Amino acid sequence: MNNRFLTPANRRSLIFGASLLALALVRDVSQAYPDYSGCATCHGAFNDSTSPKGTVFPSSSKHEMHRASTSMATACTLCHMTPGSVPVSTFLSGGTANNPGLGCVGCHLGPGLREHHNINGITECYDCHTYEAPAPESAFPVYYGTVDTKANNPGNVDPVANTNENWSVDSFLGLDNDGNNLYDAADFAITPYRISSAVREGNDIRITWITAGGRKDTVQVSDNAGGIYSNLSPALSIPGIGRITTNYLHINGALSTTRFYRLHLTP
Repeated sequence: MNNRFLTPANRRSLIFGASLLALALVRDVSQAYPDYSGCATCHGAFNDSTSPKGTVFPSSSKHEMHRASTSMATACTLCHMTPGSVPVSTFLSGGTANNPGLGCVGCHLGPGLREHHNINGITECYDCHTYEAPAPESAFPVYYGTVDTKANNPGNVDPVANTNENWSVDSFLGLDNDGNNLYDAADFAITPYRISSAVREGNDIRITWITAGGRKDTVQVSDNAGGIYSNLSPALSIPGIGRITTNYLHINGALSTTRFYRLHLTP
């Protein structure tokens, strides 16, 4: 547009409009916690070897856990604008030839992270952010499974160190990416939840099913597949971490001509 044909009033409007556009662009990338300092109160300094919540990190600190070749071996510019530059932004970084520069949210998904905090009583996230439905636990964050990091799967199923999301010392919970307080294998998007067999043992029936550590299951029974089910077992707390196969013995269950079983997740 040629400015020679703009009146002073129109020029002021154009400048004002351009200012609003610039403000809108800035607001589009603003975050309530622009860097890790807002997280440190609960999670400890990024160069600490432990967290106030009790987590122990390999390679001496959270930072080394992310970057060390013996740990996650994450490319520096997935987090930093340039190698070593500070502060590290939660939402912007230099990126690589293989990944955009998303900063922390390239792995720690915003909608799920906010919902996880909200469920656990840290409600201030929604003072600034509107609610966004989190992706399921099985959804891969942008950086996962790429050549720039060894973080390769959002679903810990097996308690094996230094793979998937198993990077802290002796902890195989991983991350609650979708914010529903069910960590990895305990989340139904990750681990199957089904009866695998019901086998007669004399007058009894042994029901075997696949579940995950951290769940609480109740076995229910009915004489009719579409009928009313009642609790057969008490609520069974499933110990351990990751995919678990467990069973329950229905005493005298074989004395009835027909039995139908199902599982109920108990809160």
